[in-house]
Amino acid sequence: MSGQKGKKILYIIFSIAISIALWTYVVYVGNPMLEEPMEVDNVPIEFTGEELLRDYDLIVSDIDARELTVYFGGRIRDISKVGDMEVRATVDLTDVLKYSEPTGTHALEYDLIYENTGTITVDRVSIPTVGVTVERLATKTLQVKGIFEGSVAENYMAATPILSRDSVTVEGTEAAIAKLDSARATLRWDNLAKSVTEEVPIQLLDVDGGVIDPTEAGITFVTADSVHFTQNLLMVKDVALEIDIVETQTVTDKNISIDISPATIRLSGDPEVLEGLNVINLGTVDLRSFTTAYAEDYQIRIPNDTDNLSGYTTARVNITIQDPAIEIRLLDTVNIGYRNAGAGDTVEVLNESMPVIIRGYDDIIGQVMPENIRVVADLADYQGRKGNFEVPARVYVDSFPTVDPVGEYKVNVFIS
Repeated sequence: MSGQKGKKILYIIFSIAISIALWTYVVYVGNPMLEEPMEVDNVPIEFTGEELLRDYDLIVSDIDARELTVYFGGRIRDISKVGDMEVRATVDLTDVLKYSEPTGTHALEYDLIYENTGTITVDRVSIPTVGVTVERLATKTLQVKGIFEGSVAENYMAATPILSRDSVTVEGTEAAIAKLDSARATLRWDNLAKSVTEEVPIQLLDVDGGVIDPTEAGITFVTADSVHFTQNLLMVKDVALEIDIVETQTVTDKNISIDISPATIRLSGDPEVLEGLNVINLGTVDLRSFTTAYAEDYQIRIPNDTDNLSGYTTARVNITIQDPAIEIRLLDTVNIGYRNAGAGDTVEVLNESMPVIIRGYDDIIGQVMPENIRVVADLADYQGRKGNFEVPARVYVDSFPTVDPVGEYKVNVFIS
């Protein structure tokens, strides 16, 4: 029984060998024609001439096929080589220029490229032509706005963004370009604590502020599609306002009240400028310039490279004498003279008398007599000049050093 089984196995092996030999003879010796064409899928379609179209202000907006299927025929031995060879198709887009109106949709023919060896032929293809839509090319330049989104560290604020360029140029179909309204570059950062510079992509926006995807819209950037975005930080600081005073014998900083409104202003600016700035001086008040109270508006002068966030441009300064023991008196004096007259100048004082205001403590000021008061005009700036002049003068209260003359005085003189 086992002998018969072995003979059967040998018979099967012999039959298979005979079949293989017969098939090999038919294919490689007889080499008959393939009964059914061989299908090659996903053959890529390449497009040339697009840059040349731009020279004619034309742009391809749509292509209905990017690949095709080719069915090859031929003898079996030759067809077996198809799987190893490169197959592709090319379309020359400049063929649209042969039409009187190149815009619109055109059915363009393609060239099928493959290595034609032996009996290989193209039996058929999946599509005879490729549909290509061409439109007029439009170009537009848009202003790019820099936007900072996020937050900054405490006591700082974001300065106006600085972009490496303020515009971008794009091109595409007239319809696509018509939808563009503006462009922006957005830097996003949380708790920014120092100035930064980053490369940021440019976004294209429609009239409603919606983002337009350039790839989907068929828009290309003529200039670069990104910018260098620099975001500087400004320090924010509250700075006090102050006034200097020139004290007298009776009125000092100990018996006056000073009120400045506003007392502080908020500034922003370069940290190097603001870090060392704690106070802004408005000016100087001579306490001899008023009797019991003073009120004046002063211009607030801020440093360069800073901005006034408070909105105040002037400050009101009020000074009041708080000591109730200080009194005011008005006396007329005839002691009116001059000094620093020019050599050879003859000076005549035209004032016969002059009212003078004095200020002092009540137990002293009552002792001052008119003869204790002198008014002296300084002619240093009038030497060699001839005529009538109103000359600034200084008042002295002799023998009473703790009594202050108050106010400004001028003496009328005639110089000949």
